[in-house]
Amino acid sequence: MRVMTFRALTPAALVLAAILIAPAAPALAQEPEPAAAPPREAPIEMVAELAEVLGRAHAIRTLCNGDQDSTWRNYMLNLMAYEGGGGGRRAALTDAFNRGYRGQNRDTGACTASMTALEAGIARRGRELSEAIARSYLN
Repeated sequence: MRVMTFRALTPAALVLAAILIAPAAPALAQEPEPAAAPPREAPIEMVAELAEVLGRAHAIRTLCNGDQDSTWRNYMLNLMAYEGGGGGRRAALTDAFNRGYRGQNRDTGACTASMTALEAGIARRGRELSEAIARSYLN
């Protein structure tokens, strides 16, 4: 077995070996990153009203199309992903959705020809609220 000594290495191999075994150089001093501002949240009143509107629309949709229609519930899940936050905010939105769902079920006994127009009116209100919520982030 032949043992290689440092004298047998070429200058390029010595440089490579030095790079590989040298400790990493300390990083240059940098200004610290400014602390990130806490994420903005839309006013809970507006978001809760939107959740309630979604609950109302979901009640109409399931009454007329059956429980498998999750169109408005899916919108609610997306709203929760963006606006749910933590703690009581998420619970408040869930409560608002359920309140809207139960309220609409109390107000509507059966699926009638007028349900399409009622759902469209509820959807218009939802659009107004979602646009107001979006504007709140720009102010």
